[in-house]
Amino acid sequence: MTTVQERAVVVGTGPAGLAVAATLDAHGIRPLVLERTDTVASSWKGRYESLRLNTPRVIASMPRYPIPRRYGRWLTLAQTIEYLEEYARRHVREISFGTEVQRVDRQHDHWRLQTSRGEICAQHVVIATGHDAEPKLPDWPGHEAFGDKLSHAADYRVPDPYRGRDVLVVAPNTSGSEIAYELVCGGASRVRVAMRTPPFLTKREWPPGVPVNFTGILLDHLPISVADRIAAIGQRLMFGNLSRHGLPPSPIGAQTSAKVLHMGALFDEGFVQALKDRRLELVAAVAGFDGDDVVLVDGSRLRPDAVIAATGYSRALEPIVGHLGVLDARGNPTPIADQTHPDAPGLYFNGFHVSVAGQMFHMRRHARRIARAIARSERGPRRRRNSHLADVPRHWHA
Repeated sequence: MTTVQERAVVVGTGPAGLAVAATLDAHGIRPLVLERTDTVASSWKGRYESLRLNTPRVIASMPRYPIPRRYGRWLTLAQTIEYLEEYARRHVREISFGTEVQRVDRQHDHWRLQTSRGEICAQHVVIATGHDAEPKLPDWPGHEAFGDKLSHAADYRVPDPYRGRDVLVVAPNTSGSEIAYELVCGGASRVRVAMRTPPFLTKREWPPGVPVNFTGILLDHLPISVADRIAAIGQRLMFGNLSRHGLPPSPIGAQTSAKVLHMGALFDEGFVQALKDRRLELVAAVAGFDGDDVVLVDGSRLRPDAVIAATGYSRALEPIVGHLGVLDARGNPTPIADQTHPDAPGLYFNGFHVSVAGQMFHMRRHARRIARAIARSERGPRRRRNSHLADVPRHWHA
């Protein structure tokens, strides 16, 4: 068992973690970055191929390296991965791959991290493991018997395996709606979408040519209730009344959904028009499974060939920091950006803040704030007291 001393440790190599690492480096603090897999941005590499960022290039860029103009306004999945890999090569000097953080504990005036490769002590820790860490599948009665016909959206890549098949997609938020529409276009014989609560709808650009994220930035400065009302007016202007197509206005406002429930909006990529054209159908929410049947909450039954559950992800932070009192009832960190919990000084979180402006916009801003906070705390007596930590040999990072 090896104990390693560090000034700062960043956990995760998605955009949130890479941004913090690069910004700390600009402040003269070389962090150790821990990644549980063997590659940068591993969660992005497991997404469906047609995915596009919902944040435009100009505000999705991370510190010290703007996204190249050649990628266009809305990055594809492949472009996003390429950008993150290049970003890591340029600005992140030390990544320990294959290192999973199992638990973080406060000990005296520093943090002790239990990892799959040994113990690490650090003055500052930044958790950036991702908002979508682990696929979340509801515990529907009877779902085990449905076997491999039931899968999570995290396992979906392309529509080809579903050609000519009857598919039920559960939960029409951004991922669910995009997958459903792609299945319609990709040759599925029938596509139905199970919906419990109507989602908030938006276009990527409105008016045409203007990303809605810019409006979202302005809404972030308003009370949540006011932002909800303005967003609702925007949805009505964009789409009109969709109630006759089975899609009434969401009872949950856009900003409430984002900031309170940590759920994003449905960015329409053809889903609404396909619904209007009756190329896909909306049905009631799933109540459970009975043999080969899917039972809906209205009592009706379906017998699809496959079910794709776009039912979201968990943060999976409880085993790591749940004992520190820094998570809310939903498992989300309560401190954001440069804020820290009174009982957890030096512990920061990036990448868990959601708003209608877009997550990547906040990842960049919060990375800078976190880096400045750590740099400030490193000045003066604390820095002199622990300056030897920067010179401790790194035994197993390569």
